[in-house]
Amino acid sequence: MLETVQKYLGLALLPHSGVSLVFTGIICSVLSAARPELAVIVQGTIAAAAVINEIIAVIAAKKGFELSGEINAEKDR
Repeated sequence: MLETVQKYLGLALLPHSGVSLVFTGIICSVLSAARPELAVIVQGTIAAAAVINEIIAVIAAKKGFELSGEINAEKDR
């Protein structure tokens, strides 16, 4: 079981992009004083990447859970 968890753990952790959005907020608040045009570019880029990541990562996480056998674990017990 430990080998299965190690093998598919990365796929299960992909949907966690909330931290990057918090750091984006911090960066944009710091940049808005010095370079407001750069802050807008960073904010838009990270927000778009987070949306794309959330779409792809949910599918990848589900596949990881399926491959590790954790989705149907309740039915097997």
